[in-house]
Amino acid sequence: MKKTIGITGKGGVGKTAITTLLAKLISQSYNYKMLLIDADPTHPHLSNMVKLAPNKSLEEIRLDAVKSAHKKDKNAKKLAERIDFAVYEGLAENKAFCLFSIGQPEGPGCFCPSNTLLRKVIESISKDYEIILIDCEAGLEQINRMVLKSVDVIIIITDISLRSIETANSIRNTAKKFTNYKKIGVIINKVKGDIEIIKKRLVELELPLIGLIPEDKNITEYDLKGLPLIDLPEESSSLLALQKIIKKILH
Repeated sequence: MKKTIGITGKGGVGKTAITTLLAKLISQSYNYKMLLIDADPTHPHLSNMVKLAPNKSLEEIRLDAVKSAHKKDKNAKKLAERIDFAVYEGLAENKAFCLFSIGQPEGPGCFCPSNTLLRKVIESISKDYEIILIDCEAGLEQINRMVLKSVDVIIIITDISLRSIETANSIRNTAKKFTNYKKIGVIINKVKGDIEIIKKRLVELELPLIGLIPEDKNITEYDLKGLPLIDLPEESSSLLALQKIIKKILH
């Protein structure tokens, strides 16, 4: 088993929550060596949700390398080797998984340098893990920038709005151009009431539906209290729903 899984979608649909719950279930049910990557430079919440803080972010590592190059060593090969080593040092680890974060830029401007470096990091360290879960930035940017070029599976999280379904379609169409995914599909999150119109639109767009996750009062309570979702009770409706669809993702 070796899979790199990118979890994406429009903002506010629950990408980080789903990443956290997948990490919880995979670590409990399988004996895979797993890496989580918080690839969202604007809202890096994964660390808090899984109770694990990386020692150093990719953005901090990148800035250190830039400073080093300006000071004394402009040899690209040596810089690349140092960055790879620094990435491994930057990882945080517990018994269930490792965590790495892209981090937030210190100043204004484009995230392009960190996104470019992140793509190379994913390709470089993926050989050391059986499962890599990437909590992506919202929207199309990281797909356009080919950050997810080497992913095996793309999971697009939507809510029960047609806007999120149209965003999912745009993500799928862009992914066809800029990634080499083997499997792609939609998980509809925060489901309540009649969503037949949403399902019908997915069929019209020929977007595969992986599964449905109901609106979960436990997640709402944990979010209100600022509690880590990795500790969500086993009987939570979102976890029970994910247990039924996790094999579709891994196999």
